[in-house]
Amino acid sequence: MNKFSEPITVSVTVLSQMFLYLASLKVDIDALLRSLCVDPESVKSPDAYIPIETYLLIQDGAAEYVNDPYFGLHMGEFAEAGSWSILGYMMMNCKTLGEAFEKSGKYSRIIGNMIEGRAELKFKKVRIVLFTPPHAPKMSRHCYESTLSSSVRMMRLLSGVHVSPLEVTFIYPKPESTAEYERVFCCPVKFGQKDNSMTLDWSLGNMPIRMANSALLEHFEKYAQDFLAQMERDDEHTRAVTKIILSRLDDEDLSIQKIAKEMAVSVRTLQNRLEAEGVIFSDLLRDIREKLAKRYLRENYSVEQITYLLGFSEPSVFRKAFKKWSGVTPREYREGVPAMNSAQPG
Repeated sequence: MNKFSEPITVSVTVLSQMFLYLASLKVDIDALLRSLCVDPESVKSPDAYIPIETYLLIQDGAAEYVNDPYFGLHMGEFAEAGSWSILGYMMMNCKTLGEAFEKSGKYSRIIGNMIEGRAELKFKKVRIVLFTPPHAPKMSRHCYESTLSSSVRMMRLLSGVHVSPLEVTFIYPKPESTAEYERVFCCPVKFGQKDNSMTLDWSLGNMPIRMANSALLEHFEKYAQDFLAQMERDDEHTRAVTKIILSRLDDEDLSIQKIAKEMAVSVRTLQNRLEAEGVIFSDLLRDIREKLAKRYLRENYSVEQITYLLGFSEPSVFRKAFKKWSGVTPREYREGVPAMNSAQPG
């Protein structure tokens, strides 16, 4: 059984660098958001998080609106400490770039869980490989390009030195022109590779940060620890129920009564605990099944296999449920995935 993780969200502070770029192009950001059916007020609170689907809608819609095939690269060039919330300010007060990116990996959940990085050490080099949660929707190349472009921008801001990677790789095909990639990264950029990644010289980790302040670092890190601890507490019961649902998904009679019995609490107690976290059991079960169904369809599982994996009595019942969730049949969804989620260079 594939693991279903927590919902994928993004801190609205990440949008600030996108909005800075759009403002530099004289774009009316509120009007753009309304054209995408997004309430501008919903993305203005620095403490708010938005679903990954909303973030992708805004990002890809903005890229299309300004007709910029290199939107992610250019958005990354407007990154600043505030773009990464408390995480950015914590990094700004570390002693070295190595310490800053160690903190970045440890506390990255503060700005979202859309894309994560895995460090691979080899021959005095550090290779950062980007990956997404298994249940994430397919993302356009702007996501990966903005992540790497932002990271390079932050290294330069923090150190005050125009440092560059040794190499950057992307999984999608080589575009007609690579000039913008070479300008932004100032290093060889390869396409059609197995990973989206960035390779750095190990010595960059020892490069000092120009505004390091150990007292402020301690303050910001304590804040970050408390922030993450609160996030964990906020979802404690939802996480526990999600784990049980995943282990019982092939049970077509799965119910809150069965979950409550396994957790040794009454149904009413469990309902109250979930409601305190803003969750209704039936919605959680449907959401898990829907997201896994879409992933299985993208991975070319048969309808019959998905029916069994998700605990439906027969394929016709699954097809009916999927149509209700998404507005299209499983076949229509599978056939539309490549067109809807094209990762080809623009």
